[in-house]
Amino acid sequence: MKFWWLTDTVRLGSEQAAVETLAQAEGWFQLDRWRFHEGKLCAEGVISAHGQAYPVRLVYPDQFPDVPAWVEPQDETRWTTHQYGAGTLCLELRPDNWVVTATGADVLRSAHNLLIIENPLGEGSERAPSAHHIGELQAYGWGANPVLIGAGCRDRIRRGEAADLRALRWMAADDVWPILVHDAEDRSGPLRPPGPDLNSWRFEVTVFVSSRTGPTGSADRAALVEAGGFAPEVAGAVEASSAGLLLFAGEDELVASHLLADGAAHRRSVFVLPEQSGARSGRAPEAEAKRVAIVGAGSVGSKIAESLVRSGVSRFNLVDGDVLLPGNLERHVLEWRDVGFRKVHGLKRRLLGIAPGAEVEVVDVNLNWQRSARTHAWQIASVAGCDVIVDATGDPATALFLGAVADANHRAFISVEVFEGGIGGLIAACLPGRDPPFTLGRAAFLGWCDEQGVKPPEPGPRRYEALAEDGSPLVADDAAVTMTAGHAARVVLDILDGNPPPISSAWLLLGYRQGWLFDGHGHTIRLSVGERAAAGPTPEDPEAKAFVMDLVKEYLGAGKAGS
Repeated sequence: MKFWWLTDTVRLGSEQAAVETLAQAEGWFQLDRWRFHEGKLCAEGVISAHGQAYPVRLVYPDQFPDVPAWVEPQDETRWTTHQYGAGTLCLELRPDNWVVTATGADVLRSAHNLLIIENPLGEGSERAPSAHHIGELQAYGWGANPVLIGAGCRDRIRRGEAADLRALRWMAADDVWPILVHDAEDRSGPLRPPGPDLNSWRFEVTVFVSSRTGPTGSADRAALVEAGGFAPEVAGAVEASSAGLLLFAGEDELVASHLLADGAAHRRSVFVLPEQSGARSGRAPEAEAKRVAIVGAGSVGSKIAESLVRSGVSRFNLVDGDVLLPGNLERHVLEWRDVGFRKVHGLKRRLLGIAPGAEVEVVDVNLNWQRSARTHAWQIASVAGCDVIVDATGDPATALFLGAVADANHRAFISVEVFEGGIGGLIAACLPGRDPPFTLGRAAFLGWCDEQGVKPPEPGPRRYEALAEDGSPLVADDAAVTMTAGHAARVVLDILDGNPPPISSAWLLLGYRQGWLFDGHGHTIRLSVGERAAAGPTPEDPEAKAFVMDLVKEYLGAGKAGS
């Protein structure tokens, strides 16, 4: 604890003087005593307002004066709507506008002002104005059992234009039972609402809509059916439905009744959500349409993928043959429910949990594993067909191979490494037609390291681990992995948006602690590995070209004949 009254006795003396001077100079407050109540310094007394006596307690919290003092009834009585339950009064001086120069005497004056305005123990009916400025969604309590609906969907319901209307109910352990209403238009994009899922306790309930005004207060099913004016077949469905949602659209705002399985009906509060889908991702449609391959679904690759999907990218190819083990949880985006499964499948589930409309293809083997050459060929072809190829394996051999594939197919390539011990990271970007092939860029990077008189950082005995001088391990923790993945995701997004990094910083070295060439956290080295040399004319063998073109014609002719 801080014990402010012991560590700042000057402030304690000024608070004591201010409260006692208030009691002597102004007749509406009588100070009874100073004391400790529940471990906090307090001044107890009586505030008089309109001839009524209000026994109050001025409480100084342990973090005073950075945290405001407050006034509460001594006997836990509720006097006003500007009160938290039967406790703290909501006054003009509050956590949102508190200044350290304010005193407990100022808080008492605010309490007196409130009681003068409202006269709660007298015959007062006036209410002090509220200074709360929070949105409807921020204000609802968990007991509201909310029905959530987008403004666009609400408007389409009113106009009778909502197609394939559905409701999704979450069964939760914390007594929150939200229902989300959505229509076909809401489900048209990648960030559409999810479907029912038993594993996540999401269940779909039938929606019934009436254009009439709903009954006030609670009503049973028979009254709801009568008020809705439904056709006989719909009325029968409402009465027979084991569980559903009834919406009345005849008022300015929708009225909702939840039809329960036991035959009862429960009126719910409707909260209209602003249309903000995609507002925070900032991706243009042409960028959203592009596909990203991420090879390596470990700690770095998984974080890159999650950042990209939250930034509006919705088409992925994920490649990794590894299995998620408990030790991976320290740095991975996945969790215990994914332990024992291939990382790519768990990562796919996570991405679809964020953007259910995303397209995620997975290859659950490592590209350097022994397998059928035919299988290997189509797996590499699927990677080569993506607009951006990301190497997040931390394996130099795989990076060189993928860089060659990207160069041969004129694809943007990014290789990401977290350096040993978490001292820093590397994001190497190679753009087709601009940067040299990755193999040449890597050679230039190694040559630059030689010029600096250092060896490039490499993975230690375990991935991203190094040994200190005393032999203790230095491990790249989640912060180092997350920072590297965030920078890599930024580079991918910039490439997709047509704003790639300049040649001068195509290879970006990020320092997180002192070591190697880094001075410490925040030391960034921007490195150019040169430009792509102008391509000379491609030599041709006329006979070989004629040979293969004859085979193409034969193949196309056979296809036409077969059709």
